[in-house]
Amino acid sequence: MTITRRLQKFMEYKNLNANKITVDAGLSVGLIGRAIKNDSGLNSDTVEKILIAYAELSPEWFVSGNGEMLKPVNQTIASNNSPNSVNNNINGNVNGNFRISHSEFSGIIDLQKETMSSLRTCQDQLSESMKQVTILLELLKK
Repeated sequence: MTITRRLQKFMEYKNLNANKITVDAGLSVGLIGRAIKNDSGLNSDTVEKILIAYAELSPEWFVSGNGEMLKPVNQTIASNNSPNSVNNNINGNVNGNFRISHSEFSGIIDLQKETMSSLRTCQDQLSESMKQVTILLELLKK
């Protein structure tokens, strides 16, 4: 089985399409689709980006076809210095680093932007309420 066929098997397992892999791994548009269509190999940079984006994918299986498609869970959540790792401790259940894809990270950033926008709106409403309270206090003093 070729590396592109193994990639297809992983994509089927994860219910992913070529575009999702391309975005998550930060690859050139159309690269995965062309590789699958032509059943061609993937260069080492592409393989590395896919493995970084999908931490659960076993490098040994992906490259050679040996072993299991997925890493054991304790290998997926491991300490490393990857730029896609987030140092975290969630309710004491996960210690060390875990990997998230580029699209998941972008989603987190979008949520933070929405939260900040909501906070600004609340702050503006509070400022307006404070102005009205000040006016009412001035009226009561008269």
